[in-house]
Amino acid sequence: MSLERVIIGCKNLVRTGWMQRGVPPSIGETVSQHSWEAAVLAYYLASKLKEKGVKINPERASVIALFHDVAESLLGDLPKWASERIEEKEEIELEAIKELGLDVELFIEYKEMKSLEGKIAKLCDRLSTYMQAKRYAKLGYDVSEITKTYEKEIENLIKDEKLSLIINEINNLIKNING
Repeated sequence: MSLERVIIGCKNLVRTGWMQRGVPPSIGETVSQHSWEAAVLAYYLASKLKEKGVKINPERASVIALFHDVAESLLGDLPKWASERIEEKEEIELEAIKELGLDVELFIEYKEMKSLEGKIAKLCDRLSTYMQAKRYAKLGYDVSEITKTYEKEIENLIKDEKLSLIINEINNLIKNING
């Protein structure tokens, strides 16, 4: 599998959830745009944790976030409805990552949140989606279902003792979303 296929696949794959809610593909966020934002957020928030004395590797958190959806370059971006019903989804994603010749451990660390870096990557995936939903809502698209779902997921993730240390930073990011 070529690296070019991974890059082009992610750059051109518009996230399904937005299109299902009426966001046209011409302004739809792609998998690579989402992953890039999640990676930047992960680096930023992990750095804030590190400043507070928490032992964390911001670069690793960022790399995990950057690659968390890379399997979609082969599988496509499955709608949430479908992905919740496919029992072997994680195994299929692992197979796709292996086919792409990429590090399976990054995927496992993200999915299982085995490390603080994996937890930050997961939080930033959710945070990126939530922030994009807020941007689309400002443009008049009804993405309230996504906003509510991801707001709850973020609230659950920041109950973690260490992640709770950056609640102010998270709230500031959300407060400063530009339309």
